[in-house]
Amino acid sequence: MLAQVLDDLSSRKGGWMQIARDLEPDNVVSYYSWLTKLAQGVIREPSVNKVQRLYDYFRAQEAVSAPAGQQEAA
Repeated sequence: MLAQVLDDLSSRKGGWMQIARDLEPDNVVSYYSWLTKLAQGVIREPSVNKVQRLYDYFRAQEAVSAPAGQQEAA
């Protein structure tokens, strides 16, 4: 799960501030700082709860965009 989250973060580089806004609207700066450290490998053993939250966020983003993408391809 951590590897997938790191891949997701890598593919969304430049959008991390929006991710922080979406997940922690009342604590954006602190969460953004944590997020960048995670993505850069500074945090070697992140909390399972935080990683799970990011994993769920990315899967939800995919679910929202998948139907539109499938409709365009058809």
